[in-house]
Amino acid sequence: MGTGGESRSIRKRFRPGNARGARILVAIEITAIHCATVSATDCGGQLPLLPVKRVTVKDLARLLSVAPSTVSRALADHPDISDETKRRVREAAETLGYIPNLRARYLRAKHSRLVALVVPEVNMFFAPSLMSGVDGVLRENDYSLLLFESNDSVVQERKLARLCLNLSVDGVLVSRSSETTELSHLDALADADVPVVLLDKILETDRHSTVAIDGYGAARRATAYLLERGHRQVVGVFADDRLRISQRRAEGFAQAFRDQGLAALEPAAVHVRHLHEFEAQVGAALDALDEPTALFAMSDELLVRAYHHVLSRGLRIPEDVSIVAISDGQAPQFLYPRVTHLRHSGYEVGEKAAHILVGMMRQHYAGAALAVTVQTEMVEGASVRTLQPG
Repeated sequence: MGTGGESRSIRKRFRPGNARGARILVAIEITAIHCATVSATDCGGQLPLLPVKRVTVKDLARLLSVAPSTVSRALADHPDISDETKRRVREAAETLGYIPNLRARYLRAKHSRLVALVVPEVNMFFAPSLMSGVDGVLRENDYSLLLFESNDSVVQERKLARLCLNLSVDGVLVSRSSETTELSHLDALADADVPVVLLDKILETDRHSTVAIDGYGAARRATAYLLERGHRQVVGVFADDRLRISQRRAEGFAQAFRDQGLAALEPAAVHVRHLHEFEAQVGAALDALDEPTALFAMSDELLVRAYHHVLSRGLRIPEDVSIVAISDGQAPQFLYPRVTHLRHSGYEVGEKAAHILVGMMRQHYAGAALAVTVQTEMVEGASVRTLQPG
């Protein structure tokens, strides 16, 4: 089969309204376009299922006997193109498996419609709901999400920032690594007119907008819940004390004791920098108290480890040790008894951050950086024993 007269006769007989016939003729046309010297007989009577090369706008134009510019405008829903032509073009494009050249489209529009989300670990408790909140807003606004994992490494985070520049993304959302202590790599993105929003794990900054939960208030309220039920020997378990998120939650923990006039008790706060040190550090803190009756965990990751540590010591929850935590609500529902916690919504954090970023990309927020705080709610489980009336 050649690509000359036979191909032209095929195009004349092409009728998009006839789906079965269209598929057959399109398959023949693909063969004519891409396999000029191959006949159906040479193929053993079987036409190739896929074209050798990518179907282009020119291929569609040749098949439909229209100009390539007409095809492009029809696919872009241009008002100057008739509905009938748009229908024919779209049906042919779908039948041939046409895939738009996004890079060319982005170059013309000067926007990639891509947004990058960088998180320390994609399998952390908080990440799935966070990503879901981000993705929902982006899809509503015709943006696509690129997900990157920094492996909780500042070196990898910096590499990803440079990659975002190379990919010409329109905006970047970052939950920083525990090693990140300054934001020059994110400042470089902003200098290149790529807006950045920090979410969840943030650093205080007046350069970039931020969205985070009220960790200080949540820790203060969770600790007060224990103190009001008669607990005095309480161990607070926190992450790396070099992180602002840990510092703020530890401050809230200590403030709850001062609120109750119990500052003299010197609250036992444990900061776990490395998870392999968890058992030794938390065990030592519990052993240092005469009769520890309660434990507060600042995150899901620490909650799960603390819960199992208590059980491994042969202690019962809540009969021997009560537990409260700050959580997105996933871990507590899988522990028995169910853990009382200050619930925060990863979905809400992601959603708010994405809304801010979309506004920045559309230049709705041209002024000072925004600092948004997401509140928590108390969810009572069965993990706290009342020692005396509050």
